[in-house]
Amino acid sequence: MCELAVREAAPALLDGDLEAMHEANHRFTAALESGDVEATLQTDDESHGVLVRIAGNRALATVLEQFTPTVRRAERLRFTALRGRDSVRQHDELIRLCATGDAEGAAAVAHDTWHSLPSAER
Repeated sequence: MCELAVREAAPALLDGDLEAMHEANHRFTAALESGDVEATLQTDDESHGVLVRIAGNRALATVLEQFTPTVRRAERLRFTALRGRDSVRQHDELIRLCATGDAEGAAAVAHDTWHSLPSAER
């Protein structure tokens, strides 16, 4: 689902959208490093929320809202473990690819991010 949002949003992102994603990722990094899982989840949502908003696909947004509670447990496990640090790199790469207009590359990063969540919890 996030791959679809990335594919639809990447070509339409403006500098302000990319800046909002960068700012959210900086706050995400700080929250992750401090061990604040709630703030980590919130800032992760903010960053990805830019893509969902720009995609403008109401059906996609509704489905993501419905599945968020299910995904939360896997995200909590990820963000409390050392492997959660990989998310910072993944976010940076996602933003970089979006900035260059590489929707397929960015979608591949979204795919990898989703599939790197603890599999027993997906």
